[in-house]
Amino acid sequence: MENSLTKTRIEIAILFLLYLILLPRVYMEYDMGFWREWAVYIHHHGLSEAYAVGSPINYFPVFVYSLYFYDLLQGTEANIVHNINNIKILLVCFDFLPLITLCCFRQKILSFKIPYLFLLLNVAYVFNSMVWGQIDAIYTNLAFLAIVVGIAYPVPAMLLYILAIYTKPQAIEFLPVILIVMVYSIRNLKTLFLLLVSSGLFKMLLLLPFMHDGGIGRLLGFAKGSIGLYHNLSISAFNIWYLITRGNPYFINDTDVYFLFSYRVWGLALFLLAMIWVLVPIIKKVLQLRKDKLEFDENGYQMLFLGTGLLCLFFFYFNAQMHERYAHPIIIFFFFYGVVSKNFKLFILASVPYFLSLDKAFSFPDGYLPIIHYKFLFASKVIALWYTAVVIYGSYLWYRLRNMQEELFMG
Repeated sequence: MENSLTKTRIEIAILFLLYLILLPRVYMEYDMGFWREWAVYIHHHGLSEAYAVGSPINYFPVFVYSLYFYDLLQGTEANIVHNINNIKILLVCFDFLPLITLCCFRQKILSFKIPYLFLLLNVAYVFNSMVWGQIDAIYTNLAFLAIVVGIAYPVPAMLLYILAIYTKPQAIEFLPVILIVMVYSIRNLKTLFLLLVSSGLFKMLLLLPFMHDGGIGRLLGFAKGSIGLYHNLSISAFNIWYLITRGNPYFINDTDVYFLFSYRVWGLALFLLAMIWVLVPIIKKVLQLRKDKLEFDENGYQMLFLGTGLLCLFFFYFNAQMHERYAHPIIIFFFFYGVVSKNFKLFILASVPYFLSLDKAFSFPDGYLPIIHYKFLFASKVIALWYTAVVIYGSYLWYRLRNMQEELFMG
């Protein structure tokens, strides 16, 4: 056991250092330009002015803190500008965080054997952080850890989820699962009270530097405005709208009417129906485990990981205003479903269209791969069809798992 743990630590550490050495110098200038501008602003005005009048920053506090620490490390505006690519080091840390937490210590949060290299060597998983320079790994992996940790430790799990939601508003998609896990793990009023108090204090601590001159109000305005910030039907998400509409969904307004209702309403309705289909069996399973005072079993973990992954997939596949990067959470949840079920087909199937969409959107028409993207493999409808195959196969696995759960429940 000790030798295996040491081997795991060494392999993960070596791969982490290798990734830092090989960290690509290319990045999405449009996004990284914002990180550069915001870090310079914090350097000149300080952390507390991040949401002041005239500030260009419109991201949530966790990333603002990240830029602040980046500023402290760099020291000068010249260094901030010249070394902006090093922001990716933080993002790579979050790529590794779940596996470091679950594989490099003696705790028993997950007792399953985790083939961590399957995930860490998956280019679709690390591309968003290492090449693009986007921050989706932060909220995704914080939310993933919140769900896993929450089964046994509800208070730390809620703090992790607060960090996730204070990183990007897209973390709201995990809220139903977080609440279900809390129903399982909170067994007395003392734990509930501690969770509520610690959550409130933690939120106040995160917001403390900005509680002056209307900073909190402007932050709330960003949160509210993020819901309808874009009106594009799809922003290179290559989801269902690329298959059922004429023309490019990027140039279609999501408020336009499509068979009596707007595209946005149709997308939300389809997502809500799919969400109910996924959540009801998970709720039944959790209530059964709680009633019988049982620990999460293999069937429960499969439902948790596959169900959460599908929830994120449906959120991305049906809703309007989706970006290509919003599919990022499906990779880690489908990976851990594969860990428990010993079936990695869905993980592999989902990784392909996600990587193709990232590389296509990264630098159109010539992306990171030496392939012209208008060719068949990178055609928008082809990627959309590939995502559709993920939806169909994932739904089939869920249907089968749901039937198994019903049989156990009835028995």
